[in-house]
Amino acid sequence: MAEDRSGEDTVSAVTSSAASMAPSHTDPSHSVLPTVMHMIENNTVHFKYDDSEYGQRLHSGFVVLKENMDKVVTLSDNVRKEVHRYDFDENTPGNGFRSFTNIVQQAILCVFDLCKQICTGRDSLLFRKGHFVREVEAWGQTLASLVVLLEYIAGVLLPRCEDGNLLSGTTSSPDELMAMLNSVPQYSFYGRCVGFHYYPPLRKTLKYLNICLSAFSEVYYADSNNSFMQRTKNTVMLGSRYVVDAELRSRRIVDVVQYSSVDFIKTFWSVAETDLLTQLPGMVGPGLAIQQAVMVACEEQQVERQDGTATVVIPPPHSHIEPRPITCYLLSSQLREGMPGERENKGTQVLPPSDCLLIHCHGGGFVTQSTKAQEVFLREWAVSVGVPILSIDYSLAPEAPYPRPLEEVLTAYCWALNNMTLLGSTGKKIVLTGDSAGGNLIAGLTVKCLELGIRPADGLFFAYTPFAFELIPSPARLLAVMDPLLPLGFALRCLKAYAGVPSREGSRVTTPGDNTAPTTSSQDSKLSTAPSELTDDTSQVSTKGLVGASESLELTDDTSQQASMKGRPGVSDTQSDTESFVEVSESDVKEAEEAMVKSPSFLSEPGSDTLTTVSLTSDTSKLEDSATKNSNGSEKQKPEEKEERSRRYVAEFLEKYVLDSRTDKQGRRVPILRTGSEESEPEDETILYEAQNNGSGITARLGRAKDAVVSGISAGLTSFGLKRKESVSSPTSPSKQTQPQPTQSVHNTAKRASFSQILMGKQGSRRNSRCSLMQEFSGVEIIRDHYLSPLSAPHSILAKFPPSAILTVEYDFCLDDDVTMAKLLRDLGVPVTIDVMERLPHGFLSLSMVSQHSHVGCKKAVSRIRQLCGLSDEDDAVAAAAATGKS
Repeated sequence: MAEDRSGEDTVSAVTSSAASMAPSHTDPSHSVLPTVMHMIENNTVHFKYDDSEYGQRLHSGFVVLKENMDKVVTLSDNVRKEVHRYDFDENTPGNGFRSFTNIVQQAILCVFDLCKQICTGRDSLLFRKGHFVREVEAWGQTLASLVVLLEYIAGVLLPRCEDGNLLSGTTSSPDELMAMLNSVPQYSFYGRCVGFHYYPPLRKTLKYLNICLSAFSEVYYADSNNSFMQRTKNTVMLGSRYVVDAELRSRRIVDVVQYSSVDFIKTFWSVAETDLLTQLPGMVGPGLAIQQAVMVACEEQQVERQDGTATVVIPPPHSHIEPRPITCYLLSSQLREGMPGERENKGTQVLPPSDCLLIHCHGGGFVTQSTKAQEVFLREWAVSVGVPILSIDYSLAPEAPYPRPLEEVLTAYCWALNNMTLLGSTGKKIVLTGDSAGGNLIAGLTVKCLELGIRPADGLFFAYTPFAFELIPSPARLLAVMDPLLPLGFALRCLKAYAGVPSREGSRVTTPGDNTAPTTSSQDSKLSTAPSELTDDTSQVSTKGLVGASESLELTDDTSQQASMKGRPGVSDTQSDTESFVEVSESDVKEAEEAMVKSPSFLSEPGSDTLTTVSLTSDTSKLEDSATKNSNGSEKQKPEEKEERSRRYVAEFLEKYVLDSRTDKQGRRVPILRTGSEESEPEDETILYEAQNNGSGITARLGRAKDAVVSGISAGLTSFGLKRKESVSSPTSPSKQTQPQPTQSVHNTAKRASFSQILMGKQGSRRNSRCSLMQEFSGVEIIRDHYLSPLSAPHSILAKFPPSAILTVEYDFCLDDDVTMAKLLRDLGVPVTIDVMERLPHGFLSLSMVSQHSHVGCKKAVSRIRQLCGLSDEDDAVAAAAATGKS
């Protein structure tokens, strides 16, 4: 009776304190924590006398839970006393230290709910002891992991971060961050407690994504000898286990995060760009009047300086990969004068050009995603803001690492300055927007424009943007160990793919089409503060064929004279210590010019997403053409020689392109059908038949190969009712891209890869692509460049930034970067605002269709963008009515 009365007292205490959890800005630990500790003690006593296995495990679990709860609360209280010193201001609380104290608060509330369920149901016959045993043990492990993180934060980071500086650990080694993260048990953050610090409706979405990630990894790393149907069947069976077994799921996710390659990350997120998912925003989202693909030629751009004294020549993008057109998308809720399709839509009302233009760069860690993947919120922006949006699909790493994406964004921006009428805008106001990696690109673009004297944008909007590319510990960076959308392992591998170079190398400077390892160049670029004195003669100086990718381009009198003197007898090319140009031969320039699209722009047909079509010639046809040419060009030959040559050709063809061998389960060597040429990446090889050792003649092999081909075709036609085809790799696919012809574009294909093609991928090399984070970052360092890390840009440049708005989230690994950047811009006199959204994940804009809380964050982004565009409140009401009508 005493135990029952104690349970009733605990339940009444729970009821009386429930109201204290509602306010999000107050600290619920002061009111809820005593009740939580009381319930933990009550449950410890209750299950102490339960002799069953689950009863004793519950008793031990509550003992561990109480011990870790005491430690977490003590450490959190010590950190909470200092968090206010790192906020942007008293009205905008938010920094990495505060985020961890808020996480502790959310953990206390979750334990509160768990203890409440156990106290009220433990005496029931339907009480599920096994379920609650795992719940209690999972929360004990989660609190233990938080203890490790908080001990490091309170003992190391707080003393190091002085004077309110969140990024004071620049002298620390990246190995310190790696060692710290390896010491944190991460399994509990991806199991039963996944996403506990986010809004409850988001937790279900994040749990579903983790299940998909676990199941997808089974397909990705499956045995390459299994067929697609076999792998799919295994995935469905294992996926059902991941749904019910949270512990198995957490182990799988941690293993994937720690050991998977960047190819896996690209492949997994490319699922969001399949035809079905890319069509959903058009079905359920706001309608658009214009959704047009725009091709920007990969050629030099000439832009007049802002002061009107000269013309700046921007070289075409050249680094790492061959020249290729840059794909952009024009999105608009209204048809305006000058836009593509204006003449065809005679019955539609055509509005005058808009005074404002949004230029957007998508996120995706520099390795994945595109405009199509972010159309879910770009559509709402186009309708709610009411201005055209030009979204740039830049090339992706690791095929196109830094600085290629920045070069392409600069080229597209300069092209837009010269072609405002085609975009339905007068260009009076230009606002750059970018989320995550895209925000970093628009920050680097702004720095570059200010250095070159080109007109910068009139406003900048950043969403959860990294501003410092440094592998240094900071409180917000530690949040990535529990991020279910962008785990730390994924973030670091994206960083390495984009800006990682072997140690002792400073930056990437390459010649056009060069795919070799990057060369070193000076990193300490100094900005000349002398005003530029450019005359009309200076504007005629062409920098075509000169590369200035990793250093600032100085167009002063001295540099222009040096550029004009290049190539003259007796004049050294190394006269200036600050000169950063790399000379390119005339033949290379000529080849690049021939490869570039000569028209200033190319607009695809209205309503069509087809950009280019790449025609690939198979190796088989090449072999046949070569054989035909040789046979026709030879003189008369004897019949024996012709027969012998024919046998040799057929045998070589089968050996090289059709037949192969492998060892079966009995250890026998059996012939198999090869699915791809040796020059391409090997795909999965399936044993279509098993042959005995005898009958190895050419006739027998041809007969078996014929049967194998027929069986393979039949199997391919019946797989999901689809025939497997050779297709050009998507830019977000990890499969190795085929080198295109000079006038073709691999970045933009006529058709996106299907889901089955994404799953099949290049199976042969996947199992060998796994390595730990420590191994992957061994001997690697990140490029130090103020275009890559705008926080390190000269203050004289940052002080010229246009009005900026930063939107971030409190549990994001970029939070400290955003707060620090906002403080720096404010101190330099730049108008800046920062909004820290509560309990939303990184990339929440892409979840605006599935989460009401994410949609609220998307509306906040719209509000800030409208302010940067100078739109009034009356326009807000008109835009809201238009958005309602379009929905």
